[in-house]
Amino acid sequence: MSPRKLLWLPGLLAVAALGACGGDGITPMDPSVGSPPAVLSSVTPIFVAGNPDCADLGYDFGFKIDGTPVDGIYYLVNGTQNGISTVLTNGSPSDPGNSVTISNATATYFDWSSTLGMDAVIVKAGPNANAYVYDPESYGDTGLVGPTNPSNGQPYGTSHVEFCYDYEVDVSKTANAGYERAFDWEIDKTGDQTELTLSAGQTFTVNYQVVVDTTGFVDGGWYVEGVITIDNATPIAATITDVSDVISGPIAATVDCGVTFPYELAAGGTLECDYDADLPDATTRVNTATVTTSGVVGGGEGTANVVFGDPTVLVDECVDVTDDLYGALGQVCVGDAPKTFDYPMDVGPYAICDEYEVTNTATYLATDDENDTGETGSDGHTVLVGVVGCGDDFGCTLTPGYWKTHSDYGPAPFDETWDLLADPDFFGPDTDFFLSGQTYYEVLWTAPRRGNAYYILARAWIAAYLNVLNGADIPADVLAAWDAAKVGFETYTPLQVAIWKGKTGSVMRDEWIELAGILDEYNNGLTGPGHCSEDDSSAD
Repeated sequence: MSPRKLLWLPGLLAVAALGACGGDGITPMDPSVGSPPAVLSSVTPIFVAGNPDCADLGYDFGFKIDGTPVDGIYYLVNGTQNGISTVLTNGSPSDPGNSVTISNATATYFDWSSTLGMDAVIVKAGPNANAYVYDPESYGDTGLVGPTNPSNGQPYGTSHVEFCYDYEVDVSKTANAGYERAFDWEIDKTGDQTELTLSAGQTFTVNYQVVVDTTGFVDGGWYVEGVITIDNATPIAATITDVSDVISGPIAATVDCGVTFPYELAAGGTLECDYDADLPDATTRVNTATVTTSGVVGGGEGTANVVFGDPTVLVDECVDVTDDLYGALGQVCVGDAPKTFDYPMDVGPYAICDEYEVTNTATYLATDDENDTGETGSDGHTVLVGVVGCGDDFGCTLTPGYWKTHSDYGPAPFDETWDLLADPDFFGPDTDFFLSGQTYYEVLWTAPRRGNAYYILARAWIAAYLNVLNGADIPADVLAAWDAAKVGFETYTPLQVAIWKGKTGSVMRDEWIELAGILDEYNNGLTGPGHCSEDDSSAD
């Protein structure tokens, strides 16, 4: 109801104070005019003296049912240009989209419902009328009745009914709230070695680990956008002069209807307007669209709540992770974090004896889609490498476990020192080992069953031999042990050593075990030039 329609109410209320219902009491109802309804009207009627119509009450449109209303459907017709009411007949509809239905009608009472919101209903009975005023508009009511006859305390019979209404556009809207969430990342790289001593030509496998994780996120870029829908469900064209949208705060939105105002929206027509606004935070707000009109078709408002849920845009949601020496490691997204990458890399071989720094850097980069900022971060790990065994440099020693895994049979990278071991028919690990009937490679991989001293000494002897070939210096006492063992291998087979019996055999076995101990100390760096670094694949 527009404010101007309320101007007449104070005067009517003053009239009502005169005793519109008349008399001091109510006498029994005359059966000829109908019984009171079980449910009375939802509003208290206002007494209006004389014969008012909808124009007198300030409404743009109205229609009248002359005489006592009877049950049925009444179709609305347009009001005249000056807004006075038009008599309605229960005949062919001129506005079939809107109608009023009368039900339970008697000479004095009736119920009503309508497809169009009504602002008031005037019930004329006797010399005066009752006005039922609805704010907000109503689509139906029960038990409407005219003024009471003061002479008998009963309602006058209804002489006519007039429904008062105006036309307004219907305004509805959507409100789609959104914001972006930008993630922060970190990367940490470690390695299982920081310092290595390698012989010339030696490789060492370093195991690296890279952990990538998010450190949090920052929300921002809050906004709301949507569509304002203006429906002119009236039979008259509406002149729209402005469409605005305001979010509580207040914050004015930008509205684009694609037309120039004033704009005439045809009867039954629809106009859609896009709107959007930036917001300072994720507070829940109310969004109100207001349509202003000129002419007999009024404007209206539509509201929607601005409620934020999950972020609509994820910034830097995923990162690609690489290692500058290893290559691509993979991608990590928020749902996978933290994620760990484990990978090995070989250090070496080096042909020149010197000190080296091996630094490799792991990097993350957020460039997965158009929402990413290109955020990047990195972390590196450095291994200090000392390479010995060149020229006057006496090198370092390696264990049998290293040599048996670094032949051309693997599984570790091939150490070319094996190629220095040869006989006329074979070379490298396939060289025959004295009287054993096996190759050097096979002897290294043969476990000394039941403590067979042959294989215990042979494994240590082969490792010492390869260490010397690799450039490691050998002390005199170790060389003497190595020579003594060689004489034993040129004399005995593994089977002969395995079945040594008696006192003599026991003494010889102890001597072989002692020689193996001297060579093992050398191979492990406890004597001599010192031990080279070995990776896990060299485990004996």
